[in-house]
Amino acid sequence: MPKTKQSPGTLLLDYLEKYGLNCNRLSKEIKCSQTALRLISLDKSRITTSIAVRLAKYFSTKPDFWLLAQMEFDLVKAANNKTLIKALKGIPKASKSAGRQKK
Repeated sequence: MPKTKQSPGTLLLDYLEKYGLNCNRLSKEIKCSQTALRLISLDKSRITTSIAVRLAKYFSTKPDFWLLAQMEFDLVKAANNKTLIKALKGIPKASKSAGRQKK
């Protein structure tokens, strides 16, 4: 079962602590919703491209840093989703001949 180092929310909280910020102050600095940042910090909302670009600008990182953290977190959740795992068992692999019809 794959595991991620930390969730996007934990990552954001680490940055807030490192820079002595809270969600309210950061939301004003990066001109976004305080609610959005709070939900991200609780892992109840995803880091969007817009938020990733804003966080990258503010913290001198790359947007990829934030988006990859979100993607890794999402993939770990998907790998542990029993409904998805069950559905995947019934999906065949594509073959080059699968889409061709004989004439």
